[in-house]
Amino acid sequence: MTTKRKFTLSKKGLLMLAIATATAGAYGQEQAEDESEQVERAPAQTEVIEVRGYRGSLFNSSAAKRESQGFVDEVFADDIGKMPSQNLAESLSRIPGVKINRDVTGEGQQISVRGLGPSFTKIALNGNSIAIASDGSLGSGNRNREVDLDIFPTELFSSLAVSKTATASQLEGGVSGFVNMRTARPFDAGEDGFKYSLEGAYGDLREEINPRYSFMYKKTGEEFGVLIGVAGANTKSRVDGYEAVSLFTDGCTAQWDNPEHSASSCVDGSQGLNHFFWSPEATADYAAAHPGVNVGDAVDPVATSGLDAETLDTALLPYLGRPMFTYGDRDRVSGLVSFQYRPGDNLDMALDIMYADASKDFVRTEAMWWGRRNYLHQGAAIIPEDVTVDSNGYVQSGTFYNSHIWVGSHDYQEDLSFLSVMPNVEWQATSLLNVKASASFTKSEFDRDEPYALYMSPSGTMTFENGEVPSFNFSEDPASPDIGWTWQQEYDQNGDGEIAADEKFGDMFRIQRNHRETETKGLHLDFEYGEAPDYNGFKFGIAWDENSSNMRSFGGTAEFTENNVIGSDAYNNFADYLGPSLVNDLGNSISGYSGYTGIAQIDWARLKEATDYNNFDAIEQAGDQFGQTVGDITEEVLGLYLEANAETEIADRNLRMNMGVRWVSTDQNVATTESETNASYDKLLPSFSVVYDVAEDVKLRASASRSLTRANPSDMFPNASWGGSGIESVNAGNPYLSPFEATNFDIGGEWYFSDLGYVGLTYFEKEVTGFTRSDSVTVPFTELPTYGMDITSIGADREQALLECGGPSQCTTVVNTRNNIDGSTTLSGFEAVWVMPLDFIVEGMGFNASATTIKQDASDEEAIITGISEWSYNATAFYENEAFQTRLTLYHQDGAASYYSQGKEVFSFDRTQVDLSASYQLPVSYDMTVTFDAYNLTNEPVGNWHEYSGIAFDAFYPGTTYTLGLRGAF
Repeated sequence: MTTKRKFTLSKKGLLMLAIATATAGAYGQEQAEDESEQVERAPAQTEVIEVRGYRGSLFNSSAAKRESQGFVDEVFADDIGKMPSQNLAESLSRIPGVKINRDVTGEGQQISVRGLGPSFTKIALNGNSIAIASDGSLGSGNRNREVDLDIFPTELFSSLAVSKTATASQLEGGVSGFVNMRTARPFDAGEDGFKYSLEGAYGDLREEINPRYSFMYKKTGEEFGVLIGVAGANTKSRVDGYEAVSLFTDGCTAQWDNPEHSASSCVDGSQGLNHFFWSPEATADYAAAHPGVNVGDAVDPVATSGLDAETLDTALLPYLGRPMFTYGDRDRVSGLVSFQYRPGDNLDMALDIMYADASKDFVRTEAMWWGRRNYLHQGAAIIPEDVTVDSNGYVQSGTFYNSHIWVGSHDYQEDLSFLSVMPNVEWQATSLLNVKASASFTKSEFDRDEPYALYMSPSGTMTFENGEVPSFNFSEDPASPDIGWTWQQEYDQNGDGEIAADEKFGDMFRIQRNHRETETKGLHLDFEYGEAPDYNGFKFGIAWDENSSNMRSFGGTAEFTENNVIGSDAYNNFADYLGPSLVNDLGNSISGYSGYTGIAQIDWARLKEATDYNNFDAIEQAGDQFGQTVGDITEEVLGLYLEANAETEIADRNLRMNMGVRWVSTDQNVATTESETNASYDKLLPSFSVVYDVAEDVKLRASASRSLTRANPSDMFPNASWGGSGIESVNAGNPYLSPFEATNFDIGGEWYFSDLGYVGLTYFEKEVTGFTRSDSVTVPFTELPTYGMDITSIGADREQALLECGGPSQCTTVVNTRNNIDGSTTLSGFEAVWVMPLDFIVEGMGFNASATTIKQDASDEEAIITGISEWSYNATAFYENEAFQTRLTLYHQDGAASYYSQGKEVFSFDRTQVDLSASYQLPVSYDMTVTFDAYNLTNEPVGNWHEYSGIAFDAFYPGTTYTLGLRGAF
């Protein structure tokens, strides 16, 4: 600890800090004070100190927490690279009540506050609305109000503030919380000059070095300052994993439907889901393994399985269970330019411009066990042998003859851009009136081209063994391109020795392209009246915001297949377009995995050239590859607020109060390619908070507020789309859904036993309404046009499904839509935090820890909130001296119900991640520090169980990443 001008510990100095960061972060308008102004405004007798490094960040957070009005937590970055995180999502994870949603790479991507999902948290940049057009985690799509934070590097930000209950001056939109990300500015504390960091990150799965870098230059004069920052990374990633599709399912014994053996189905009386078929006839591999048995001989699959008929009929296997891997590169670069002009004490002008660009070029390859519609008449039904089933009906092991591996390979090309321009001015018009005006514009675009090729192995014998994830072993090596792969399942139905066009089954190629664009505009005018309006005075203002999100999806699979695939060299000589697996140790990082270790890989460059893929004009579609409607949504929002602050004394102790009300009017326009609707509503959102100094270092807080989050756009698109590749279901939206609303109560407090250390405990309760029910109705196929469906052109797969169920007059479809329900859900829980310096043991040592527990009480089962971890906690132990710093951080989240599949609960793994960060300042005459970081030391997976622990639904293992770097300044 050294005596140096940074900020003061006096009440006045802490007030300046709170105005510049905590309160300002929530309101998004206050500007940071430079060092000279902070000192000038501090009392002459005050000690001015600086604490560097991680302790400095904790010190600033503790000070801001002490002076905050409501329930606000803040994370500071007092220097480039000193936040022990890969991006802003992870930086926020140490705040109690904040939960990270991770990509399959293990990197933090989105945050949730107090149990509710990412869409319920309002994310602001310098107090202004933003939206990111990115698509979320692999295999999903951001369709609501989520904001991916993984494009924002910590180096370009000065603070992150999380307000868990609303105040009138905050932008509305976050039922669960309000997060303001404050970018760095020239007049922030710190010396002028150039700062840099250069790192090499080594991922133990990919076994390559990934470069990372950041640079920042700051120059300030008496009136004008400029700050320029750039941060980027090239990540060579690999993730091994396993996943099932949609549900676990059972099969039935097959029988021929006609003498020609051109159709087959379940035997009469079969029970269960019956999504795949057991063969009643000996296959070639079964006959070879059983002397005396010939191909085509009658086989009783019940007898061969070793199970009774009922158990086999309902035994559950993963639906298209598949080991998989992703392999490729991700490039990311973000830049910040900030200009600040202060011609005098009463005027502060700033212009913040931020840009981010990210791209992905990677392959995802998955080897599915073909257990879906594997019809007997297509030569694909399987024979079970020596099958074991647990007490819940899930298959644990077995041998399965005539199995096929159905490989799907995606070639991802993604581009994401983000631009924000935010000018603002603060003018102290009189000694009592302060005026703030700001404008904002953000635009983000995202393009994904994801062609998907599928190819089939010859039949063989599969052994299955359940474990942390299932292990599949095949009689042929799936990593080899020379085992007889075909583009489709080929089966000589008529026995003439040739494969005709109608004896090839299954998809070959899918066109999947998506474009998204988001845009936000805002104009805010805020007034503060009083000598210290954050303590005694009034605030009032007006905010206009317009937010839009446009989603487009493009396909044309049938047209591309007919015109570009069939007849091409790739179609006629498909095996020539396969090469060896990109990885030869698939599953090596998965505990207990003993399945195949590679997947023959398609040569994407040659395949695209052979089919003239790059010149194909994709056709705009009403829905995307996830079966979801796409379209546009625009919201124009007008908000007015009035807020009052008062400070007094009770029993010689200080009491601060904040009360206010925000009126907000929302006009929504929701449109698809076929229809358009408009909706409007007004809401009144009151808020109140109080903080009382029970003792000199003990604060008691309480607050109450109303907050809202507008309905999910994905539920609002007015027309319908197919729910999958068949005709089983249709999804239809409701553009008139009401917003989610919450009534929030908090009570808690902290004891500050030192300048750095404190303990705090908060009880919170949140009653949320506005949930929607998925209403389903079964209708004849011929009535689907009344729901906006075009049934005249449904594609080859759906035509086949229609034929199999008896034709249009016999088939039915389930229509799924959503409506608001009257029920509510009450979330309640506790948050605890402990920041503890241990200088009395070893100077420079300490720890900080926080924990959150949440429970819910839903008045209607449709209002049950998924994704709530009952317990989450994190802890960081640290040690620092003049030259050396080290931190060991543990993050834990209990598993939680993620969603439901066919009425079964899918719930996330319990997850405990351990990270290590260390740095050493070199003993040289200039500022230079060596850094070392290790993320996910225990290779914790990201994944879900299906109904029961031990039945993996999906699991992704990103491995451990080690980073060695050099940081300095001059």
